[in-house]
Amino acid sequence: MWYLVATKPKQEQRAAEHLSNQFIEYFLPEIEVEKSLRGKRSVRIEPLFPGYLFVALPKDSVFWSKIRSTRGIRDVIRFAGKPAMVMPDIINHLKSTLGEDDKPLKLSMLPKQGDSVEIKEGPFKGLSAIFQSLDGEERAIILLEILGKQQSLAVNLSDLGKL
Repeated sequence: MWYLVATKPKQEQRAAEHLSNQFIEYFLPEIEVEKSLRGKRSVRIEPLFPGYLFVALPKDSVFWSKIRSTRGIRDVIRFAGKPAMVMPDIINHLKSTLGEDDKPLKLSMLPKQGDSVEIKEGPFKGLSAIFQSLDGEERAIILLEILGKQQSLAVNLSDLGKL
């Protein structure tokens, strides 16, 4: 079974390395992020879920005590005193999205300016639009033709799919 573990700030990689040294199976999904630092744009790899990673352990495993004392790990996430279980379907979906070798999600997976996209959710579901730009980390600006005129709309990035 998979469980959610909280890491110390910015220590996801350290925690993953120490779990690996203890032969504990873990999963740390990552994504490429474009950042601007001192006016220069660069692509960095960051955790998809900052401050968290997943570990696979049987409920009665002897490794539970080791996890809490592993460097980089703050604690096991718990609900009502019991470790928070993550359904294997969720982990399998994340792994299939990343590929077998757990490569980070690529920026190239996101639509580029001028790409045709389909709206998957909301009142405009099923309509085609043109991707304009990102608007923060979770939203996008698209051009949608309504009544013969192109309108600029902000939508959730998760509501879009490439055509």
